[in-house]
Amino acid sequence: MSELAQIFFTEEFDFKPLPKMPFYEGLSRGDVAIAEKCNFDGLLHRLRHLTPRFLLKIGDRIGSRMLVRTNSPYQNEIQDFAAHLGVGVETLNTGYEWACTAIVRENSDRRPILHRVLDWSLPMGAFMHVAKYETAVGSYYDINWAGNSGIINAVAPGRFAISINQAPIPQHCRLGILGFPFDWAIQRFKTFRSKGWLPSHLLRYVFENAKDYSEAVRLLSESKLVIPVIFTVCGKDVGEKCIIERRENSSHTIQDWNVCTANHWQAQKWKGHARPIRSRDRLEEAQAQSGIGVVDSFHWEWLSPPILNKHSIMAFIADAHGLFKVVNFKYDGLRVVPISYLNLS
Repeated sequence: MSELAQIFFTEEFDFKPLPKMPFYEGLSRGDVAIAEKCNFDGLLHRLRHLTPRFLLKIGDRIGSRMLVRTNSPYQNEIQDFAAHLGVGVETLNTGYEWACTAIVRENSDRRPILHRVLDWSLPMGAFMHVAKYETAVGSYYDINWAGNSGIINAVAPGRFAISINQAPIPQHCRLGILGFPFDWAIQRFKTFRSKGWLPSHLLRYVFENAKDYSEAVRLLSESKLVIPVIFTVCGKDVGEKCIIERRENSSHTIQDWNVCTANHWQAQKWKGHARPIRSRDRLEEAQAQSGIGVVDSFHWEWLSPPILNKHSIMAFIADAHGLFKVVNFKYDGLRVVPISYLNLS
C-alpha cells in the first residue's frame, strides 16, 4: 500500500499543532490583498516555474478584456489589486483550473454540513488565507488567495456554505474522447465571446446579496455564465442541500439524500470530458462516505484517497450554524502533508 493510501488525519494530533492559517477580520479586500502581498509574490514565484512572465502579461491582457466584456462588477477592484500586487492578477482572476470534490452530509439534527477538498496542480495551499467580510445581508468567510476578487469557497453564517467545482468540457462534436481537442477549442471560443458571469464572480455576488438558501439557489441556477461550472450549496435547515450543474444557459439540480460531486456531469443528458484526477473514483468514494453516518460529520474520516490526493491543497468542514474548520496541504513527493489549520467553530 502506498504512503498516500495510508493517510488518516485526526484533528487533535495532526491539525491542532499546526501553524494558524492567516485570518483577517474588519479589513477591506484591498487591505487584505496588501497584507497578503508576500504570499501573492510566493504564489507567482511558483507559477513562473510553469508560466514565464511574458505569458502572464498576455494572460493579464486577455483577462482584462474578459472582465470588461462580461461587465464584471469587480473589474475596478481587480485593477486596484494589479496596481498593488503586479503581474498575474488578471490571469488568476479569470483562470479556471481547479478540480475538486464536495460532499454534503448531515449532523445528528439532520442539518447539512459541507465537506470540501480543493485540488490544483499548483502548490497553492501555502498561500491561502481566510477573511471575514461584512455585507448588508450578513457576513461571510472567504477561503481564498491574495488578489482574487471571485469566490470559490465561502461560508455565510445563518445563510449557507457554497463551493465551486470545475465542470467537464462539454462535448460539442460527436467524436467521443477523440474529439477532446476540438471540444476544448470550441468551448474556449464560446467563453471568449460570452457576456455572462464568471462563475467565481457570480458566487461572490450571491454571498453579498442573497438573503437565504432559496435565493442563492435561484441566482446560481438562472444567471447566464461564460463557462460551465458545478456549485455545491449547503443551507442552514433540514433538506437545504443540492448540487447545481450548470451549462451557460441551463442547469441541472441534484437534491437526493446523497449530495456529492466531483468534476464530471451527473446529468445523463449532458455529455462531457471529465476533468482529471480520477473524477469518477472520487465521486464514488464521496457517495460512500456520505452514507457513513451522521455522528462523524464534524470529523475528518471522510478525507481519504482518492478524495485526498497529491494535488489536494485545501479541505474544510463547515455549515451555516458556526462550524468552520479548514486545513491546507502540500505534497512532499511521498505523501500529503498538512501545513496550516484554522478552526473558527
